[in-house]
Amino acid sequence: MIVAIEGCCHGELDAIYRTIEERERLNNYKVDLLLICGDVQTVRNEADIDAMNVPRSYLRLGTFHKYYSGEVPIPVPTIFIGGNHEASNYLFELYHGGWAAPGFYFLGYGGVINVGGLRIGGMSGIYKQYDYEKGHYEMIPLDEHQKKSIYHIRHYDVYKMLQIKEPMDIFLSHDWPLGIERYGNTAELIRKKSFFRGEIQSNTLGSKAFEGVLEKLRPRYWFSAHLHVKFFAEIFWEHGQTGAEMVTGPLLEAAIAAKEVAKNPDEIEIAFDDDDDDDADEVTGELGAASLLTDTTATSSSDSDPVLNPDEIKFDMDDEDESEDNDATKATPAVKESVTTGAVPSSAAAVDGLLVPPKGGERSYESTKFLALDKCEGKRQFLEILEFPEATGPVEFFYDEEWLAIVRTLAASFSINHKQNRPMEDAVLEHTLQLNREWVKKNITQKQGLVIPNNFQHTSPTHDPVRTMNRQEKYDNSLPFLNPQMEDFCAMLQIPNQINPRGRRV
Repeated sequence: MIVAIEGCCHGELDAIYRTIEERERLNNYKVDLLLICGDVQTVRNEADIDAMNVPRSYLRLGTFHKYYSGEVPIPVPTIFIGGNHEASNYLFELYHGGWAAPGFYFLGYGGVINVGGLRIGGMSGIYKQYDYEKGHYEMIPLDEHQKKSIYHIRHYDVYKMLQIKEPMDIFLSHDWPLGIERYGNTAELIRKKSFFRGEIQSNTLGSKAFEGVLEKLRPRYWFSAHLHVKFFAEIFWEHGQTGAEMVTGPLLEAAIAAKEVAKNPDEIEIAFDDDDDDDADEVTGELGAASLLTDTTATSSSDSDPVLNPDEIKFDMDDEDESEDNDATKATPAVKESVTTGAVPSSAAAVDGLLVPPKGGERSYESTKFLALDKCEGKRQFLEILEFPEATGPVEFFYDEEWLAIVRTLAASFSINHKQNRPMEDAVLEHTLQLNREWVKKNITQKQGLVIPNNFQHTSPTHDPVRTMNRQEKYDNSLPFLNPQMEDFCAMLQIPNQINPRGRRV
């Protein structure tokens, strides 16, 4: 299976799919699956723009509406998570996950599914400590405060993810796990983003919640976005190392001193605000070269059989072009292939394909490879394409049995109030998880199977350009929609549907 990974989307789905199509044409392969790490901006019509908390430059319709309406089909099956630039009113309709458009699957506020032999999990949103212990109290229409709080991750959703015991191949998050920068080229990261230096030194760059999820799940790969920079790191677990064990000491200072950032008198340093990131890197003009799959045909003596060998895929951490992209086609990505140099330590350079699971279903991953990507714009490094040669199943989406049992077990603790209900713990939790795993196997796996149904339905009206041009009355998104997919999902697990319980039916 060939998988494309994309950083921040920012409504540029057309540009992303165009880039993939060009890579396919140039290299004679077919991408089977696309993973997007947030800021998708699933705006269905103009009314959804009102639910977004973004800088003014991002307040626009974007291109998602064409795929939502069915005007344009999704060219590559796609899985995505939410970030902090989202039409959160729509994503909350699909809290447990579901089709945001045909062929365009949202993992929910936290979710795990299986595709083609890959187990893929992810969590939406960003971490803010002051909302972390609260319930999902936001109500549509969202007020100005709730437009921010609705995408702040909650302890309840993290708690569910921490119950996973079975191995994870890929995990998606929008912001980075706290401390992950210590396992890559930290000095190079500071050279690219000098305003990260203080946060790195104080160990506040990234999500404390995701640090715990990373330590517990230890997936084969972890992909993120949010900070608008390409960055590779690798954690080796054999000695039980965690981010917390390497956040202090002389190693970081030595790395920084070895490659001191050259100060530009014209550079403006800006504290990166997760809630209102008016793109600080645009101020400093840090534009990297496009993120590319190694094209082995460029160095091979043979003109045929372009090889996608995972042992030869390396992440290029060098900026080939940091000049400001003043092209008129700012939102159109660069598509020219180049050979990556793999300028990372040799122990972390190769990106292996998916390991074949030993008998019994257990996988043991010695390390987690972390890759963050930039946003889709100009020559930025926003796309990486990898091959998983052992993932040979059909590109069909399946529910995950363990995850369904976890959702069913902890459904009673879901809260639509400020106060989060305390979930069950310890022996009671373990016993209930075991019972519900058997329940899922008997009542879902054996009776109807785990294939995710293609049950997408429109809730909010599709975009009508004629209506917009004539300045007719705006679509009414003032009341929430009761999404049929959430009704079906909750009925399948026999749990109450508390997602927009007073919402309008389609």
